[in-house]
Amino acid sequence: PKMIIADEPTTALDVTIQAQILDLLVSMQASLGSALLFITHDLGVVAEIADRVVVLYAGQVVEEAPVEALFGRPGHPYTTGLLASVPDVDAPRRHGIALHAIPGTVPNLLDIGMGCRFRERCDRAHDRCTEEPPMIALAGDHRVRCWLHAGH
Repeated sequence: PKMIIADEPTTALDVTIQAQILDLLVSMQASLGSALLFITHDLGVVAEIADRVVVLYAGQVVEEAPVEALFGRPGHPYTTGLLASVPDVDAPRRHGIALHAIPGTVPNLLDIGMGCRFRERCDRAHDRCTEEPPMIALAGDHRVRCWLHAGH
């Protein structure tokens, strides 16, 4: 096949089986010369196997970038929130410190409204966010759908 589509193939698997599945998919991709579309919520897996990342929020692409750029310099507040919510297992443990959580709830997709889909949950939202933001090119092939970068 020209493309292998793997939709949450490692969800709820222990780490040993997860590693075996990832190795199998990567070796199949290489031996077949196929592209691999890997759909997941696991940012650790994304960092390990992806070349390019597309972040969706409420059914819309909000950021697209090479994996190094996305993890190093996220451009969309949702991506920033996702990355901040990943626990740092190497950090010293402090009793009573909660994990970061993105405030609010996901919008009703049947009544999405106008403007930025993330604006009700965004701590950086402003008046312009009531308008639909376009995809804006950042450095290289990093693109983001956010008014914060409109003057970029």
